[in-house]
Amino acid sequence: MIPSSPSRTWIFLLLSSLTFYLPSLLAPAAWDKNANWLLLSSLYQGALVIAGFWYGPAICRALVVKTVVAGPLRQAVDLTLAELRKKNGLVHLAEMPVTLAEYPLPFIVTVGLLPGQSQAFVSSALAERLGISGLHFLLARALVHGSLTQRLAALLPVLVLTLMLPDTPSDALAWLGLAGFLLGWLVMHWFFELRADRQAAQALGPEAAEGLRQVLLASAARTGWLSVQPPIRWRLHMVTKFAI
Repeated sequence: MIPSSPSRTWIFLLLSSLTFYLPSLLAPAAWDKNANWLLLSSLYQGALVIAGFWYGPAICRALVVKTVVAGPLRQAVDLTLAELRKKNGLVHLAEMPVTLAEYPLPFIVTVGLLPGQSQAFVSSALAERLGISGLHFLLARALVHGSLTQRLAALLPVLVLTLMLPDTPSDALAWLGLAGFLLGWLVMHWFFELRADRQAAQALGPEAAEGLRQVLLASAARTGWLSVQPPIRWRLHMVTKFAI
């Protein structure tokens, strides 16, 4: 989900929560021990996860309060996308729409289930803080996130968590399993985030290192033990190594 107005955010949260949990709330308590009901409930929730990814671009478009459709910033984004399509680097960048949302804080997200229907959303605050190299790297990385492997890396952990793990762990062993799953997800997430940095660097060449520095500065990126992003020094090393 991308930042939006308070009213649209609350509407989205209420509707999504209601859709996700309503069958469980309406079902008789006796069904909680029925194997067929538990299977159907899990399949229903899994289908909602897939639908959420499929309709992610439409949901994000509905959450965007105002889009930038003209002007120097929009032209800069379009020019950058046109230049990226002409790149003959080691990595082929997917083609997808990029929505420029008018928003005072930096954010960028790629959403969608499959490469052909994915879409990237970037805030005007982030785009306007970047130079040419920074905008190249930002959008190249967003297009990398539109590849099939990146979409599956985003979908599968959520799907597994929904289908296989209990909503509320009942004992210490269940909590330990949940912690192990989340640790495994974090390792996989770091791997694919660093892979996106590497592929963006391979697509751009020598300008990628400066581009990443501009993006980190513009987004005010910080690391810490609570962050789910790879350490900055790892990202810089990855980009510097492969930006040739």
